[in-house]
Amino acid sequence: MILFNKGVDCWEAMKVDERITEYRDAVYEQVVKVGKSLGNVTRLQLLNILAQGPKTVEVLASTVGLSVATVSRNLQILKQTNLVAIEREKNFVTYRLNSERVKQLVTLLVDVCEETLPEMTILEKTLAQETGAPEALTGDALKTKLMADDVCLIDLRPADEFASQHLPGARNVPYDQLDQRLAELPKDKEVVVYCRGRLCAYANVASQQLQAAGFKVATFNQSVWEWSRVMTETE
Repeated sequence: MILFNKGVDCWEAMKVDERITEYRDAVYEQVVKVGKSLGNVTRLQLLNILAQGPKTVEVLASTVGLSVATVSRNLQILKQTNLVAIEREKNFVTYRLNSERVKQLVTLLVDVCEETLPEMTILEKTLAQETGAPEALTGDALKTKLMADDVCLIDLRPADEFASQHLPGARNVPYDQLDQRLAELPKDKEVVVYCRGRLCAYANVASQQLQAAGFKVATFNQSVWEWSRVMTETE
């Protein structure tokens, strides 16, 4: 159907207007579906965790501290809008993000939040102050330090997330093992810690523990995916 035609009469023009309105409302409704699926703390947590790598429902439930039933229900909502996908292998069901675009979407939400909501900035500054105000490195600053071999880079995430993807040269010391593995870390280099990004507090909390143990420490409070994006942009 050709919507725009100089020869259409008034009746046809009205039908064209109706079709345009119908289409507009329908496509907005599809976008709203995705927005609604994101408008929940639990579901946003799940997306941020799945951005680190695929996980089973049981592991996700343990990570966010909720029941398997609650997590399953929220995963189904995310699946309805194709933000997550299922992988089946024998008796195991694993969830993963449906595309890199979903990681980009979560990152963009945080970017917009930092730009528009003063409360977000206050929360981030308060956390930094409460944990000894460690230096927070940008992607470019970390890249420079890594190229100069000036730092010991520590990934605080669980081993499966580290295995899925990690920053170049990083050493995996999961947060719950940090106290027991301090002796493995060099004191003649600056230690840089990172975890799951800006929606995660573990890097700051770990930096405080390391400072108390006598280490020179900084944080990288962005995700592995954000690091990859920075590297792509600078290539």
